[in-house]
Amino acid sequence: VSPRAPFPPRPAPTAACTGCWSGSGNFTCTPSLTRESQAKMDEFSSPYIQFEGGAKPRPAGLSSGGTAPRVSASAQPPPPPSATHARGSRESLADGGARRRGAFARACRWCCGKREPEARHIRLNATRPTPRRYARNLVVNTKYSFFSFVPKVLYEQFSQFFNLYFLVVALSQLFPPLQIGLLFTYIAPLAFVLAVTMCKEGFDDYKRYRTDREINTELYTRLTPGGGDVTVAAQDISVGHVLRVRANQRVPADLLLLRTKESSGILFLRTDQLDGETDWKLRLAVPSCQKLSSDEALAEASGGVYAPEPTADIYAFEGDLTLSDSEGDATEPLSLDNTLWAGTVLASGEALALVLYTGTDTRGAMNSAPPRSKVASVDLQVNLLAKVLFGLTASTALAMVAVPFIQRAASSRLASAEMSQQLLQALLDFCRFLLLFSSIIPISLRVALDMAKLVYKLQMTSDARMPGLQVRSSTLPEELGGIDFLLTDKTGTLTRNEMLFRKLHLGFAFLSPQTLGEAQAAVAHAAAGEDDAPPPAGASSDL
Repeated sequence: VSPRAPFPPRPAPTAACTGCWSGSGNFTCTPSLTRESQAKMDEFSSPYIQFEGGAKPRPAGLSSGGTAPRVSASAQPPPPPSATHARGSRESLADGGARRRGAFARACRWCCGKREPEARHIRLNATRPTPRRYARNLVVNTKYSFFSFVPKVLYEQFSQFFNLYFLVVALSQLFPPLQIGLLFTYIAPLAFVLAVTMCKEGFDDYKRYRTDREINTELYTRLTPGGGDVTVAAQDISVGHVLRVRANQRVPADLLLLRTKESSGILFLRTDQLDGETDWKLRLAVPSCQKLSSDEALAEASGGVYAPEPTADIYAFEGDLTLSDSEGDATEPLSLDNTLWAGTVLASGEALALVLYTGTDTRGAMNSAPPRSKVASVDLQVNLLAKVLFGLTASTALAMVAVPFIQRAASSRLASAEMSQQLLQALLDFCRFLLLFSSIIPISLRVALDMAKLVYKLQMTSDARMPGLQVRSSTLPEELGGIDFLLTDKTGTLTRNEMLFRKLHLGFAFLSPQTLGEAQAAVAHAAAGEDDAPPPAGASSDL
């Protein structure tokens, strides 16, 4: 097939062609094309003419037959309108509307600071490593903001039938025909329930904010392009920074492992906070960076890194790194073994790593769902019982209003005006009976449940038998008492997963922590070549 010059995309063939072949090699046509016209246009779409000896450039305006230039369709009379032509026009308008909506959505995302994920090219040891700014390296686990706290809490509370029912009852007392008691007796209990709930939600969200602040203000060491070390907070880390991560330190962003203190370029990573697995993961430094003489040589190196667009897949990564020197550019591929994902912990050694993704672009953030309100099973049962009781009170009130009304209507004939007046009075009586029966649904039960949950939380956090216990949500602490079965895949999920040295049998000696010094002496004798050395004194040779 001869090479084909780039052309703008043409619409699908629909009706008679109204376009033409231009001498520049482009088509200017409308979306209405027949399949025959499309086939003819495909003959002209190549700027080369096929010959037995190869392909030669096509003269401007010459058709595939090479006999005469094609006449522009603009000089011909337009074809008669048809249903197919109208449908093609409608499709063109729909495509244009979709493109406009897509452009509008992209503009909205740009205004709101949300951009589509894209691949990135990062320059190593540059003053400005990337041509654009990416997401800030902030960890945000709070559920509310300063402006959304009150609206969200009220919406969540009144989305439950129990609270919505008492809100309607309290608002009904603002109308004089429906007043059956003091307004305070209806508003005060509901206001107390909402106040307790808002205090709990605010306190829980404040604790989440404090945890986020501790994570965001954690200090790390950054390797500057000149070779010096500066201290930087986690929230100030940007794409392209080279960080020095030490053992037992949390990885603040998605990093590319460049160098390690070990000559082999190997280190181990704990990923239990990311994938739930407690075994350590092996990670390898980039070979070309590990071969450099020192960290200062890495700080003075020049090159670039290509990283694909952010994804939620924590088990895949493909990129490349290019280092430039006097001999030229050397490019090598990157894989998952060269990465350190955010939220993991360095188990051993010390690493120099390049920041690839920050903030919401990290794997951990893309796999985490926004915090949502949880509802306990007790609250669902109370909500269901409230609906049942409301149905009973509504049916009772309806019976108490309908029976006298039917009796009056049957005993005497009422005029239309009197009938409408009687119906209005019956409706008012029905609402009054509902308000009188509203005490059957106890709002004090809701108050008692909220206070009990608060007491449960305080007792759990102050229990000396469970040190370090944290209750992250005060809305469902009683759910722990309703567990019947606990299914787990391994014992490490239920225990601390810590292995303690108890005893060791080496075939000729039975060692314990008390004889560990003697075991060290035996190893030293063996290393010195004294193979016939007697077993350590005090070590048992029995099982």
